[in-house]
Amino acid sequence: MFASGRPSRGELLRLEEEQLALALHVSEDGPEGETELIAGVDVAYRGGVAYSAAVVLDADLGLVETAGAQCVSGFPYVPGFLGYRELRPAMLALEKLTCFDALMVNGHGLAHPRGFGLASHLGLAVGVPTVGVARRLLVGLPEDPCADETRILLGGRVIGARLMAPSGGPVYVSVGHMVSLDEAVALVKEYTLEGRLPEPLRLAHEAARLLMEES
Repeated sequence: MFASGRPSRGELLRLEEEQLALALHVSEDGPEGETELIAGVDVAYRGGVAYSAAVVLDADLGLVETAGAQCVSGFPYVPGFLGYRELRPAMLALEKLTCFDALMVNGHGLAHPRGFGLASHLGLAVGVPTVGVARRLLVGLPEDPCADETRILLGGRVIGARLMAPSGGPVYVSVGHMVSLDEAVALVKEYTLEGRLPEPLRLAHEAARLLMEES
């Protein structure tokens, strides 16, 4: 915990440097094997406690496994530093799962000011293909603002894609780790039904909220 309850500007500058260094290890290639079991993870907060949930779905979108955990939240919400807030609670839930081939995260990966959002932070920690899915854009601009599907550009570089969900709202997909953007987009489409978020994330969100309400 930080003495003031919030990191100082100097501490944030150190973390920015760390993010830039870790971003160099993110892979935009893959996945190399089959992705038949897809996990989703999300975290809910009440007071100073984080409630995390992880679910695994098979290729038919059937629920295979659910796990939950809770811990004291040791890092406050600071835009651009979500990985430092949610890495530990998310890992506590993910470590309880038996097996999964790829992971969806409710947050950005490369579509981040320093190219290292929550999805990349978790992807490096878990070591599996990881996809970032978010409902709001942090940085970059749509290449074609009117298209249902378009790339997100930042300084001429492709950092993600915007899709229009069946519900009508946009979702922003980016590489977390060990996956190409094309494969990340394909996975999100494959696992999305009628809602805005793909099913692994929708179910993980519901499970985290339920765990919080029952605690």
